[in-house]
Parts: sequence; structure tokens; C-alpha cells
Amino acid sequence: MGVDLEHLRKPCACGESHEIDVEEIHIEAGAVSRLEDILVNYQNPVLICDSNTRAAAEPFLEEEFKDYPVIELSPEGLKPDNHGIGKVMKQLDYCDRGLSSVSVDVLVAIGSGTIHDLTRYAATEYDIPFVSVPTAASVDGFSANVVSLIWDGMKKTIPGAVPKWILADTDIFAKAPHRLTASGVADLFAKYTAILDWRVSHLVTDEYICEEICELIEHSLKEVSRELDGIRVGEPEAMEKLMEALIVSGMTMQMAKSPRPVSGAEHMASHLWDMEVLNPARDDVLHGEEVGVALVLVTDYYKKLGHAIRHRQVSVRSDLAKGIEYGLLEKAFSQKGLLDEILSGNEPNPLEDIDLVKLEEELDEIGNLIRDLPDADEMIGKLKEAGCLTKVSQIGLDEEIIEDTLAICPYVRSRMTLLRLAKLLEIQ
Repeated sequence: MGVDLEHLRKPCACGESHEIDVEEIHIEAGAVSRLEDILVNYQNPVLICDSNTRAAAEPFLEEEFKDYPVIELSPEGLKPDNHGIGKVMKQLDYCDRGLSSVSVDVLVAIGSGTIHDLTRYAATEYDIPFVSVPTAASVDGFSANVVSLIWDGMKKTIPGAVPKWILADTDIFAKAPHRLTASGVADLFAKYTAILDWRVSHLVTDEYICEEICELIEHSLKEVSRELDGIRVGEPEAMEKLMEALIVSGMTMQMAKSPRPVSGAEHMASHLWDMEVLNPARDDVLHGEEVGVALVLVTDYYKKLGHAIRHRQVSVRSDLAKGIEYGLLEKAFSQKGLLDEILSGNEPNPLEDIDLVKLEEELDEIGNLIRDLPDADEMIGKLKEAGCLTKVSQIGLDEEIIEDTLAICPYVRSRMTLLRLAKLLEIQ
């Protein structure tokens, strides 16, 4: 199947023009057969993969792996961090210096989330296009316009190149280990809380929101929810619907010119864990696994808050200063030397301009928005049906970390979420 990009580019009721830089998307068996026709227009392509993704894709791309330079990374401990980026840039520079005339002029990302982040970073630095060849339906970042990386211990999201072509071959990604597929389902379901956070922020701060984008994501959530049985067994048509939902989800970042539609409090928790200020290093944990577990924690907190609002057990803390909880952040981040960067990253403080009277008036509507969120048990049921992880212990964390996670993670980004807004609320 091909994704109708022109439909997504059409004039929108929100008043903004939604730009999409991807030229073609193909999600079907045999999609990678189109790669030859793309690369023939370039002089010096380079393929980027790891040993696992190469093994998955090479039977379908034998000629390409023979004809072009390949940067093959070890998957052990591979992350989009200083070390991983350094490896790619060093090998890419070696490829570039080995050419006599035209430099490397196109990259091909063959893999899942980490390979795409590394390739996107390199394509941005070299100012060249890249082709996306997903080997698993594991994340929503294939079509993103940002790079998620860990730089000097700090989790960052920076602008990045968008793939010109996405060739998602069902013969490849439908056969990926189910753990990777489950990670993709969890990353998609995280949009339940991300959209809620966006709507709450719009309500109390008048932040821009596009309801057509929200509805596009909600449609994808409904479609994938109906396909969980098929996804669990790798049924090709169900897997294609998951891949389409993930790719469309990633493209909403381009449409909104921001990660806002796909990243809320649940992603802030995952980013916090990646920074390893509350927990030890854990190499064998997937992004979607973290996000899925964080989704459960955030959903549980939000539903309890919604219950308290509906029962008139919540009030606005008018006596509370809207400043940053410096002591809390110092305790968490100073030991790793990240405190100054966290503090600068919280400028402006999204709570500073909150009108407390308006917040009090909007509490009922916030409660209504929370009511539309699936209950925590229902969310857990959806995740388990797809084979996703749901407990912090399953991702190498202790239960004791939950309270600190929910208190600190809103400060990972200067972005309004309901979890951050709740610092102005008191539950009786």
C-alpha cells in the first residue's frame, strides 16, 4: 500500500499549512525492490545497518549490499549517543575520503529506531537525503523530522533530516522478532496520553493545536486496536496497518512542526530513565518498552486525578509559587553534572504564565478530557494483548522509582503536560 501524502497536505481547518517532506511511502511486500531505481540517480550511496538488520534485509537487497559501501555496526549496546554517532561519522568520513570526485550523496537506513536516528543525524550533518528501510515496526520515528539522542548524558531532541523515501517491506518487517513489534505498538499507544497533554495545554495556555492531527492519530489507534490479534502472530495485513499507523504518527511531527502530537508525559518519563539519574544503565531495553511502561504509570496517575476532579477533591494551589522545584532537580541531576542544562532547558518555565483563575474554571473540562482516556486496566489489557511490557520491573527498574519519576520527569522538557500542570493542583 502507498500512503496518500497529498491528502495529508490538503488545507487544514486549523489554519496552518502542513508540510510533508517525504516524497514516497510504500508499505507492501517487495517494497525494497524500488531501492534500485532510487539509488541509480546517485553516484555514491552508503548503506547503514547493524549486523542483525543486515541479516534481515540482505536476502532482499543482495545486489545493493554488494554494490555499495556498507557501514555495519555491532548491535551490542548500540545507542544514538556520542559513541554511536562517533562511530557512524568516523566510518562515513572514511567512505567520503575514499572517493575521488563526488562525495557520499545519499544514505540508506536499514534498521529500526537507533539506526534511523544515527542515519538521520549523519544525513543532516552531510546535508544529503536518505532512504528509510524499516526492518521492524518498532517505533514511530521512521518519518520523523527530529533526532532523539543522548549527548553527554543529556537526552535531547534536535531537528533532523526527513527521509525522502520510506520502503517498508512486509516480507522483512513482518518477520521481525515480536519483541520489536510489541515495542512499536507501545510507542503508538503512547499517543493516548500525548494527545491528552496537548489538549490540556491548549485549554489552559492557548497553545496551538490541530484537531485534524489529533483525529488522524486517534483513527490510527482505533485501527491498530482492532488488529492486535493479527499483530501478535505477525499476520501481514495487520502488520502493514501497524506500520502505516507508526509512519503516519511520525509524520504528524512534520505536520505540527513539533513532536507535540506524539510525545507527552510518558515520553518524558522514558527520557528521564535514559539519562540514568534515577536508575542504573540498562542496555537491553527498547524505546517502546520504556514508553509503554511509562504510559501505564501516567495513565494511572491521570485517571486518579480525573476521579478527584469529578468528585470536587482538587483545588488550585494559589499559595504555591510557580517556580522550578530547584531542590528536587538538584538532588536528581547535580551528581551527573546535568543540573545547569536541565535548568536552562526549562526556560521559559511553562507554568509561569498560567492564569490560576482560568485554571480553576477549566478543571471540569480537564476532568472531561481525562474521562475519555482508557482506564489504566484497559490500557494494560491493550498492551498485554499485543505482548507489550507493562511493569517497571520488566525494564530493569525498581518500584521505588515510580514516585520520583512522576515528580521529576515533567522537567525533562520545557513542555506543558498535565503532569507538569498538576504541580499547581492539590488533591484533598
